Amino acid sequence: MPTITYQPLAEVDRALFITNEAHAFINELSDAEYWLTQGPIGDLRGLYANGQLVSQMVIFPFTVMAGGVELPLGGVASVSTPPQHRRQGYVERMLRAACDEMRERGMALSMLHPFKTSFYARFGWAACQERRLYSGAPDLFRSFLGQQQGQFVAAGADNIAELNTIYSGALRGRFGPLVRNEEWWRKDVLVANKKPRYAYIWRDDTGEGRAYIVYQFEKRPVGPTMVIRDIVALDPLARAQLFALIANHDSQADEVRFYAPTDAPVNLLLPNPLRCETEPYMMLRLLDVAKALADYRYPRDVVGALTLAVEDSWIESNRGVYQIEVADRAAQVTRLPDSATADVRCDVRVLAQLYSRYGRPRTAAAFGMLEAREKQPLALLEAMFAGLAPFTPDFF
Repeated sequence: MPTITYQPLAEVDRALFITNEAHAFINELSDAEYWLTQGPIGDLRGLYANGQLVSQMVIFPFTVMAGGVELPLGGVASVSTPPQHRRQGYVERMLRAACDEMRERGMALSMLHPFKTSFYARFGWAACQERRLYSGAPDLFRSFLGQQQGQFVAAGADNIAELNTIYSGALRGRFGPLVRNEEWWRKDVLVANKKPRYAYIWRDDTGEGRAYIVYQFEKRPVGPTMVIRDIVALDPLARAQLFALIANHDSQADEVRFYAPTDAPVNLLLPNPLRCETEPYMMLRLLDVAKALADYRYPRDVVGALTLAVEDSWIESNRGVYQIEVADRAAQVTRLPDSATADVRCDVRVLAQLYSRYGRPRTAAAFGMLEAREKQPLALLEAMFAGLAPFTPDFF
């Protein structure tokens, strides 16, 4: 049997990591090398069999907004195995060790974008959000041209603080947006394919920045396309200015594309609707159930207690019955004996979907995904995880 170790990537294996990355995700070798050397890279990890790199990944030590609180989160990316080492259980062993590491580093949550949802579901990650892709001609935004006021100013790295204030203010009520540091803004948001994106801040007549947009142009089968990376506004008037700016690109682009949360009523704001597609996006795993529940901030008026039994076939320490007492937006979480009676029972994957507000407790119960003995604990759980739909505008 080979000796298996999980560890930080050995410096001698950096070139091999780049080669494996390019092969696994069908990228140019130069692009993989650029990402590893110039991008906002996280912590490189490898699984070694008898000293040979057989599987690899990246852990991003992120902080995520969770509706009133910011929580440490382990972003998992670039999980790959060279072809000759596949189907030998290496990825599972690496992910299990990575979960242990993230827990030890105080991360109760882990999020990733899957190549295949069912693969990561085996290990306790669950779909935790969808997003809507809107597309159409810039001319569809023409009705907003009559509402123009204030002014747009070109933005770049010198405006990161102002951009971040608008971003955080507009998205703070949701679960999922990353807390962006300056490096992330510089290397990911404001740059695309090694080139700067266009960025503009809208400021009102007092000079206050209340909206911004970040985009690039791409050649697509439909014609030149304005691909929007971020479109963020603090209020309806500010949003109208962004839509007017899109309309003013009708001579440059045949189409505009952008993502929005599933509960954002974009097409209700337009005289004629855009095309709209709903896409699955990130997956979430609770690495430490007790800590995740205790760190969360609940709606202000929610008060009550319930017992919750959680099943977790992969992280044994999560498995058990928890007493949860909620008051003043916080929860006191106590581990009970496994024999204790539970008001509600669910798998850790279902709990992740409730936690992220992607799934609703009553809906989960109605479809047999959650078991509730009585209506009152289920109603309390519904109130605990009420809020806006989850949304992550970033990719990693």
